[in-house]
Amino acid sequence: MIWVSWRRQRAQLITLLGVLLVGAAAVVLLRSNMIGAIESLQLTGCVAQTGPECADADAADRFRAAWTNPLHLGQAAILLLPALIGVFLGAPLFARELEQGTHVLAFTQSVSRTRWMVSKLVVALVPAVVVLIALQHLVSWWLSAAGVLGPRNSGSFHFLNFGVEHVSPVAYAVFAFALGTFVGAVSRRTLVAMTAGLGVFTVARFALSDLVGHLVPPQRVEAALGEDLKVYQDGSLVTGRGWLDTSGRVVPDDRADALNLACKRSVTEAGTAKSQEEYLACLPESGLATTYADFVPESLAWQVHLVDAAIFGGLAVLLLVGTALVLRRQS
Repeated sequence: MIWVSWRRQRAQLITLLGVLLVGAAAVVLLRSNMIGAIESLQLTGCVAQTGPECADADAADRFRAAWTNPLHLGQAAILLLPALIGVFLGAPLFARELEQGTHVLAFTQSVSRTRWMVSKLVVALVPAVVVLIALQHLVSWWLSAAGVLGPRNSGSFHFLNFGVEHVSPVAYAVFAFALGTFVGAVSRRTLVAMTAGLGVFTVARFALSDLVGHLVPPQRVEAALGEDLKVYQDGSLVTGRGWLDTSGRVVPDDRADALNLACKRSVTEAGTAKSQEEYLACLPESGLATTYADFVPESLAWQVHLVDAAIFGGLAVLLLVGTALVLRRQS
């Protein structure tokens, strides 16, 4: 059965091999050229830190102008691969069989429908995941060579960085693949499965992106009036912010906005030192004592990735079960 599945899907599998070879060659070549640019601009000390060893800001700016877009394109390729796996591997997997009627021949053989489905899933999905993981590590290897001169300077929670690190890409790929197979089994039309699967996958990725960060228990930092919350500058994921009253309780946003606006209006000499003092004195009198932010530190990004993978992996399992149920009812 696996041999039959390989014969039916050999074009897609050969394409995956070609993508891996071309992608690997491109990353190795670009990384080599980038390291050469770093050395020629004498920015080797800037890769690990931006302190005194990176005093040539002009050279760093020239490096970023030349290499930011290629590095982002490498990240975008990893972000795009799960969607392509769902569209070109998952969606046609069963939709093409049902559309052409070849599933009838498979169902008349001695092999059970479950074994037929599992063999097709394994032959299609496992090589795709292997290629994705290989390219993900190659791109990560390339990004590491740029250090803080590259996109990773934006922090682990930047959407480009988060989407290409840890287990998240694999979870997205499995979800996209399972979604494509389910839509294909239900619609029995390849083009419909490809189009609808891509649309649903895109919507799900954006809809669940904000939810993931809120499922990890956050930490809280407070700042006195007039002070900045440094958590915004250290790469942390801020999940909530607002005001606390003198008792340390959270002030509702609408009430806090009204009190803050009232204090601003009470200050008549805007822009002077005295007006700022009067404004800061007004806030605690009105019930706004401190500001706060709930955040997930960058060091705990791996927990957010695990939650992300659990959500998309769980959805993938449900979709695969749904695909099996639909196929069992096909005649």
